[in-house]
Amino acid sequence: MRNLLLSLLAFHNIMTTARALVSTSAWKRHLRIELFFSSTDELRERIGFLRSKGITSFNLVNKSNKDKLLESVKIIESEFSEEIRNTSICVHYSLKYNKSRKVDGAFHRFHEFVTELDELNHNKELLLVSGSGPKGKFNSLTALQTLRKESANVSCSVAVAFNPFFPDQADYDKEISRLSQKIESGMVSKVYLQFGTNLERLKTALQLLKKRQTTSAQKFQICGSIFLPTKKLIAQQRFRPWNGVFLSDDFLASEDSARGIVLQMMKLYEEFGSEILIEAPGIRTQKDWLVLESLLAERDDDKVIERQNQSCSANDSKNSKRRKIGGTTTAGESKSPPIIPEGPAVVLFHSHDVRLFDNPAIRMASRHGRVVPVFLWSRREQGMWGATGCLEVVLKDALHHIERKLKEFDLMLICREGNDSSKLLQKIAEECNAGAVYWNKEHTPEGQEREERYRKILNAGFHGGHWGTLMPFLNACKKQLGDPRVPMSRADTFSMLEAMTGPEKWPESIRISELGMAVVNGKYKWDVPILERFPMSEEDALSSMNEFFSDGFAKYEQERSRADIRGSTSKLSAHLRVGTLSPNELYYRIEGSSMAPAERKTFSRRLFWRDLAYFQLQNFPTMRDESIRRHYENIAWCSGEEEEKRFNAWKKGLTGYPLVDAGMRELYATGWMTQSLRMVVASFLVEYLRVNWVKGCEWFHYTLVDADSAINPMMWQNAGRSGIDQWNFSMSPVAASQDPTGSYTRKWVPELAKLPKSVLHRPWEAPSQVLQAADVVLGSSYPSRIITDLKRERAQSVEAVLEARRQNQQFNNDRGYDIVNLPNGKQTVLFTKKEFRIDRQGNAIVEAPRGASSRAGSGRGRRGKAAQKKLLRKKAAVKK
Repeated sequence: MRNLLLSLLAFHNIMTTARALVSTSAWKRHLRIELFFSSTDELRERIGFLRSKGITSFNLVNKSNKDKLLESVKIIESEFSEEIRNTSICVHYSLKYNKSRKVDGAFHRFHEFVTELDELNHNKELLLVSGSGPKGKFNSLTALQTLRKESANVSCSVAVAFNPFFPDQADYDKEISRLSQKIESGMVSKVYLQFGTNLERLKTALQLLKKRQTTSAQKFQICGSIFLPTKKLIAQQRFRPWNGVFLSDDFLASEDSARGIVLQMMKLYEEFGSEILIEAPGIRTQKDWLVLESLLAERDDDKVIERQNQSCSANDSKNSKRRKIGGTTTAGESKSPPIIPEGPAVVLFHSHDVRLFDNPAIRMASRHGRVVPVFLWSRREQGMWGATGCLEVVLKDALHHIERKLKEFDLMLICREGNDSSKLLQKIAEECNAGAVYWNKEHTPEGQEREERYRKILNAGFHGGHWGTLMPFLNACKKQLGDPRVPMSRADTFSMLEAMTGPEKWPESIRISELGMAVVNGKYKWDVPILERFPMSEEDALSSMNEFFSDGFAKYEQERSRADIRGSTSKLSAHLRVGTLSPNELYYRIEGSSMAPAERKTFSRRLFWRDLAYFQLQNFPTMRDESIRRHYENIAWCSGEEEEKRFNAWKKGLTGYPLVDAGMRELYATGWMTQSLRMVVASFLVEYLRVNWVKGCEWFHYTLVDADSAINPMMWQNAGRSGIDQWNFSMSPVAASQDPTGSYTRKWVPELAKLPKSVLHRPWEAPSQVLQAADVVLGSSYPSRIITDLKRERAQSVEAVLEARRQNQQFNNDRGYDIVNLPNGKQTVLFTKKEFRIDRQGNAIVEAPRGASSRAGSGRGRRGKAAQKKLLRKKAAVKK
């Protein structure tokens, strides 16, 4: 028996070795190596090394007008004299480096080169290279036309380069057009894809070329380029990237990340039957060869996807839900691998997670293999605080983009509309015989109510300083939960999506355009400028993030309040809201920056506003239209016709206060304004116009592209003094620190554009001759101020808050701070602005000036705590 087992093992090893030899022989025939060398001796040495490895296909690069390409061809031929017929040599001919000042000199030089190349032995290929810059009179297109005229006299094969990775759409379209013209010349026998790291673009390019192969009169082959993902190459590209080579931050992040992307590229090239070119510096040493061998071995490992799926961490379960049809097992209860139910997985997209990258629900669904992506639309369920107005416009655009991306992986986005999304979901699950339903949790009252209905209808389990202010919340989260989940790499995401398939029969669906959402009627298409400013694809989100980190991030701490300069803020909020950008990806981009924590603290902290806002909304589900400090509901606001007049003027940007009007006009036109300006206009409405913050909150939710039903009310509550973190400052409507140059106001309030900067934000102070020279007539060409006495209006606003507090002393502690009731039945003290602090008799608390003994240790922050410790030490010393 033992001998039989040994014999079987020996046979298995022999067969495994045989398969490896066959596989190795096969991939070597489809592998080309680009040669880059400084001398003929180095070339001979390189050829000898590669020949010993079985490589017989080479590309000679043309990096200078001094390159002796034909001599190099002869050297390679001499090294392979016995097997020259099995050797393939492609010579790169750079039209950039072979120009001539003579009339038709470049043409004659090219003609001579082709003639001499033809005189050499067989298997020669000429790759025309125009470069990524402006094309001259004699370029690859005109060179092909020249060759076509003399096709009878040309024996070498002709190849062209194709770069599908241009990030700018116009450049990309131009490249596609040039490729078509090249192929239509009838002279192209091979197309070389340049190196780039956008896997979706690469797949689209390969699909395009494959289609052209079937329709083109002249048959051509495809060859794709890769770099060996070494530390040296990555460091070089970070420091001095090559022109025309478009590399993602993922690729440049680490050797492992770059390797993952290159692996997926190699898989795609194999899938489409393409050769692979290892670009310069190519393979120079045994170490390089081992890297290549390991890449090819891993490419051919069918278990890569399986390992990636098994690596889905328990963190995914916390962020997504699964309904397991026919059972109640909850994943995460055991350390053993989860049991995957039979049948396709339905993945639900909502208004906050419209992306494929770093989407926990999709990642978990990928374990099933067959996946059904679904979007359900219910106008009734959206209500006042769901996707409406400007947010609805960008959400619809995001759906169009994700539908196109899903089609690249042969998947559909199933869309349906009705009053009850749970019934729509049930019908889809039944139609495709789903084994599980996945979605990412939405932390709103409506989202929780919807999930509860999903549970009932699917009938199964799931896979699943001062209180409430930012820093205590953030510190508690990090202490209890650790760092946020690290996103799956884009290469692994691409691999995961490649492995997915749809159900055997797709459920019925309506087109996105047929959904009753973002329907704009009438001549005025107000959605157009919004979509122009905020295109909502994952690519647009990534591009915007990269642009901000290359230009604005370093200046954010100092310039974030500026509305008059480009790049002062990230403008990523809409992408974060709709989900086209992962907050986890942005978090690790911030943490991975070279800036000191103090230089990035504000931007980093603001990323967590969303989490803080949903924490508050969960504790106070009515906070969107009711004061968290419930006794503030009694504040006396402006009312009646006066309130309507003030509110309408504010909405339309016709208050007579230029900075406020500029902000409100930008909001209405584009769905956005900077955070600092949002604070200015909110403060003006609440503190000076004395209009209830709820009205402002509702208007913002309708007009903002990043309208979030938790963040928006949190900010408006704080502006209205009734929130958890009452604003400890006032925003002046006339100081205009957000627009020191005046360019922002001039853009959005053009009727004041001719005013000098000194009076631009206070036109009522301008002399009559200055107004006349600027063609400004207050009350006619530009409205007079809606209120004239800012000081008096604000004093009334403060008194209204004080009076509400006096009438509710049960919510006032001995130090004059507000007290609120928490959902658990306990009470907590909230920070209260100094001017609102009162004693038990309702009198304002007047604190001693700074430095007085009675004041020692009462401050907030590190200074206050240090003073308290010092005071305690003094008291202890006295007792001794």
